[in-house]
Amino acid sequence: MIDYHTHIGEQHHYSEEFLREGLKMRGTPALKTSLDQHSRAVERVSHAVVLAFRSRLLGFNVPNDYVAEYCQRDPEKLIGFACVDPHDHDAPGELKDCVHNLGLRGLKTSPIYQGYEPMDERMLPIYRFCENSGVPILTHHGTTFPRRAPLKWAHPEQLEEVALAFPELRIIIAHLGHPWEVETISVIRKHPHIYSDVSGLFYRPWQLYNSLMLCKEYGVWNKLIFGTDYPVTTFDEAVAGLYKMVDYASRMPFPGFTDKDIEALLANNVLAELNLA
Repeated sequence: MIDYHTHIGEQHHYSEEFLREGLKMRGTPALKTSLDQHSRAVERVSHAVVLAFRSRLLGFNVPNDYVAEYCQRDPEKLIGFACVDPHDHDAPGELKDCVHNLGLRGLKTSPIYQGYEPMDERMLPIYRFCENSGVPILTHHGTTFPRRAPLKWAHPEQLEEVALAFPELRIIIAHLGHPWEVETISVIRKHPHIYSDVSGLFYRPWQLYNSLMLCKEYGVWNKLIFGTDYPVTTFDEAVAGLYKMVDYASRMPFPGFTDKDIEALLANNVLAELNLA
C-alpha cells in the first residue's frame, strides 16, 4: 500500500492564527507532528508522499530542506514533495533547486492556501518545469478552515484549464476536491493524467458514500488513490473508514461497492504514471 498524502511539521512551522483556527474547527491542532511520529505512522505502507507546505498568505512554512532531510532517512520509502509560493521571488528557481539539489520529487500546490488564481502567470513557468521534468503535482483544490483562504480559487474544475495548457503534467487532486467532489470526478474522468486521493474524507460518511458511488457510476475508480492526510487522520482510521462505506452501501437500495473495490483502491499503484517509480 502507498500513502499518497502525509504531512510533517512542528508547532513553530505554523502561524498562531492557523493553529488557532485549526483547533477551533477540528478540535485538535491541525498538522503538528514530530518526525519520529511520522516515521512510526508510515511503517505499514511501502511508500509515503511527504509534503512541504508554504503559504505567505496564511503565515506558515514547512521548509523544503526540512522535508528533504527527513526523506533521506529512508529514500526508498519516503517521497518528498516540495512547496513553493508563487508570490516568492524566483519560485521557479527555488523549485528547480528542490528537484535537482535537494532530491524532492514532486510539488505541493494550493491556490486556496497560497492565494492565487490557478492560471496565474507566475504559475505558468512552474507548471512548465514540472511538465518538462516529469515532476507531479499534488494540489489542494477544495475548501479549508482558515478564514482568509479564498474559496473562489478552490474549485477543482479550474484545473481543466491547467490540464489543457500542460497536457503531460501529472496532477493529484487532494481530498476528492471536497465539497466539490462532482467537479473532481468530471475532471479526472476527462483528463488521463489527473488522479484524486481520498484522504481525510471518512469522517463525513454520507458525503463520502455518495462521492464513491459517483466514482463507480462514472467509471473513475481506477483514478482514485489512497491517502491518510496524516497527522489529521491515521492509517488505521483511514482504512477502517473506507471499509465502513461497504457496510453503508449494503444498506442502500442502490448498486453498491464491495470489499474488493476498497482493496483495489487501497492497492492502486500509480507511481510509474506519476514518474515516481
